[in-house]
Amino acid sequence: MVIAGPQGRQRITFPVQHAEAEGELLLSDHLLPKQGWRSLKTAYGGSPFFAFFEDELQALWSAYLPKKGEHTKTLHAWCKASIHWVCATCEWAIPAAADATPAMGLVSHDLRFKKALSGEGWTFHRYAQVFEQQHGFIPGCAILDALFVLGPQELSHRLDDLVTPPRT
Repeated sequence: MVIAGPQGRQRITFPVQHAEAEGELLLSDHLLPKQGWRSLKTAYGGSPFFAFFEDELQALWSAYLPKKGEHTKTLHAWCKASIHWVCATCEWAIPAAADATPAMGLVSHDLRFKKALSGEGWTFHRYAQVFEQQHGFIPGCAILDALFVLGPQELSHRLDDLVTPPRT
C-alpha cells in the first residue's frame, strides 16, 4: 500500500507466506500490522476525514491482520474486506471480482499484469495531499489517501477525474 507520508512516498507492506495445504497466502506477523497502522495514522492523522473513519478502519485492521503469533489470516480475506469497506464507505457497488477467490495454481507470470497493478501506464491527476507542500503531489497512492483528504462524497464525485487507466 503506497501512502503519501511526512517523508514522501511510503510503502506499507504485509509480508505473506504460502500455506501448502490450503493453497492460500497467509499474512505473516513478521512486521506486525501495528507498525503499518502507526504509519497510516502519522501520515493521515491531520487530514480532514481520518478521524471520522479511524475507529472503523482500526477495527478492520484488527479483525483481518494477524497479531503476534497468529498464522491464520489470509491475504485474500484482507483484500476482500478492504475492498468491501471502501465500497461501503463510498456507497459504491461491490465489484464482482472482489468476491472471487483466486486460484493459486493458475497465477499468471506475465509481467505485463504486474506493471498494470503497480500503476504503470495510469495517469493520476492532482488533488490536495496532506504533505504536498513538502514533497509535491505523489501519484499512485492507495485510495485511502484521497478518501482521508476528500471524503467519500467528493471522492465519488471526482473519481473519474482523479485517475485514467492505461489504454489497451
